Amino acid sequence: MDSLLGYYSEKFASIEGNIFEIFSQFYNLDLSPIDSWLESHFINIIEKDDKTSTHYRKEGNKCYARKDLVKSLKYYTKSVCNATPGNREYALALANRSAVILEMGAYENCLRDIEHCLKADYPNELKPKIHFRKAECYLASNQKEYFEKCVAELDDLLGTNAQIENKDKYVARLNNLKKGKMKNKIPEVSQEHPIELPTFSEGENINFAYASSKIRISYEKSKGRHVIASKKIHKGELLFIEKAFIFAPVFKEDKCFYPFKCYNCLNDVISSIPCKSCTLCIYCSEKCLASSWNECHRWECVGMKGSIWYDLGIAFPAFKAVLKGVKSGFKTIKGDHSEDLKKFGDKQDNYPYFNRLISHIYKTKNAAPYVVMAAVVVTYLKKHTNFFPWFLKQKNCPKSNMVDLVNYTGGLITKHIAQLTTNSSIIEHWTYSSTDLLFPDILVNVACGMFPSVSIMNHSCRPNVTNFFICDTIVVKALDDISENKEIYNCYGIDYRIMNREQRQMACRSLYHFDCKCEICTNPSKEVDVLDSYLCPKCKSLIPDLPDSSLSFCVNCGKEVLLEPLRKTNKNAQKYLEDKNDNQLENLLKCLKLRKEILYKHHKDFEDVYYSLYNFFVGTGDAENMFKYFHFWLQNEKARKGDNSRGVGTKLYEAALAILHCLQNNNPKNCSNLKTFLRDVEHMIREAKIILNLYYPAHITNRLNKKIQFISNK
Repeated sequence: MDSLLGYYSEKFASIEGNIFEIFSQFYNLDLSPIDSWLESHFINIIEKDDKTSTHYRKEGNKCYARKDLVKSLKYYTKSVCNATPGNREYALALANRSAVILEMGAYENCLRDIEHCLKADYPNELKPKIHFRKAECYLASNQKEYFEKCVAELDDLLGTNAQIENKDKYVARLNNLKKGKMKNKIPEVSQEHPIELPTFSEGENINFAYASSKIRISYEKSKGRHVIASKKIHKGELLFIEKAFIFAPVFKEDKCFYPFKCYNCLNDVISSIPCKSCTLCIYCSEKCLASSWNECHRWECVGMKGSIWYDLGIAFPAFKAVLKGVKSGFKTIKGDHSEDLKKFGDKQDNYPYFNRLISHIYKTKNAAPYVVMAAVVVTYLKKHTNFFPWFLKQKNCPKSNMVDLVNYTGGLITKHIAQLTTNSSIIEHWTYSSTDLLFPDILVNVACGMFPSVSIMNHSCRPNVTNFFICDTIVVKALDDISENKEIYNCYGIDYRIMNREQRQMACRSLYHFDCKCEICTNPSKEVDVLDSYLCPKCKSLIPDLPDSSLSFCVNCGKEVLLEPLRKTNKNAQKYLEDKNDNQLENLLKCLKLRKEILYKHHKDFEDVYYSLYNFFVGTGDAENMFKYFHFWLQNEKARKGDNSRGVGTKLYEAALAILHCLQNNNPKNCSNLKTFLRDVEHMIREAKIILNLYYPAHITNRLNKKIQFISNK
């Protein structure tokens, strides 16, 4: 794709005038490079292949043998996706995957794989094995009626199937199974049920789809459309609960999708159903499979086999946006911003509102990539699908002949690529980097989505909202209290805590074509790196550490200070921190003493020493000192990252658990005032819950709440 874009960029750089006319002009150029690019992809088309399926199944067997269940599940799913639907290899892959899922305790999913396995060409001589697995699922999940029915089926199967080897062994196993007892309580296991979405406390805004009744759209010439509070909003209140208008799963480096997400709804799925044609797309149900095929996948599937969508990037969701418009005949809303103030968004047909989003296409220095990618999609649709003949027959088709329809579709895709570039969001789902963690700690990019209502919010490098995703729905909450008539700001990924002002301004100009004038960008004293200053010996204010200078001056009293002695002292303090000999506590306290003498109180170098002292006292079981030094670390973290940062919430929770464990394992009388101390720990837990509810869906925080309650009640 890079060579293709480079070739056309030299011939076609800027876009001026009507985008549909521009695309039409481009499409009349020599398109042989585009034809060649597509042909190169379809020479090595990826079809279902049982040999490939067998390879992945054997890799899954290796992982399963060493009890790496997650990795074996990935391989078995690849085996299922690559197998010819319904044949023996397909059935074997499902059977092996069901064994992993049973061991994970996800009984409903295991039973679903077994059902599909038995409908396929599963070998008769192996059927007792899969029926035993089925019975074990019913026994473990306390389904007595189904268990007894399954045992009767096994009796018949063992009595009538002469092909079964080691029949005596199976009969003995069946007799033992019949002695199995139902459990009093169904175990808690992870199942693939849709997660319940939250609801607005005061209802949804009737004129602003997916938005709270406590917010509304406003307009100013300098700001454009933006969102403000129509009532006072409290921290943690829901502001948006918006289902994606469209989304396209994000490809990984191996040109595959994330392996445990439904292609149609992004629900978690482990007993997935594969597309019947391509090897990439999986679904959580037959319903999702059929819905996806009818709405979009029938036009994309051949491209999946040719791996074109991986290279086309954001043109992939742009084509999905066009398909949404086909249903309603590409309805538009006439008028300026005043129409959006009256009403914005339609849950039944949101295409007209998506199509009103700003694209900035005319501000782009080189718009050729947009047009080229659109031309590749259109050429693919013409040569490898029957999309355009089908489109011409639709009652809402905007054009009456093939040539005009092709140019119109190409123009739309070009525009939508630009709109998505400016307005789309990466859909991220939480997962764990390790099985022993309390909190999901990794955000996995699973899709690129479009949320028209949410995209109306303007950017700030220090936003007053946060968000998380539940499947294909974004949930936006207030990060702070927001007064009536105050603007509500999102962050477009350009955060003051990870980028300095120069980097942020460059990113805003290049990606979004504006100069950021948020509270951080307009007030240098609020930048995080300002905190990494030395302490003025005269007035205790800040002395900036200027990298290329030997002198600096206090920002408050103007005192001149030599920097080299301060740098040397801080290096000596670092040596104490890194010294791991038997005098660890003494060294840590020396490090802290030196840094308190020379560093501003919220300097980043306090973080390690405070947390090291906290961990030292975790090891010694000293609850009071654990609390003391954690509290110092917490003050430093809040000053640098904000009172409501996720890191603050997770560490509060972890520290509260550690302190409670300490109190259980040691003599509580060691605490000078146990009642006050426990009240302080309880406050930590309450604060942690409030913060974590800003970043995690309820099904995660509820599980954490049960954990802390269990520890507290022991």
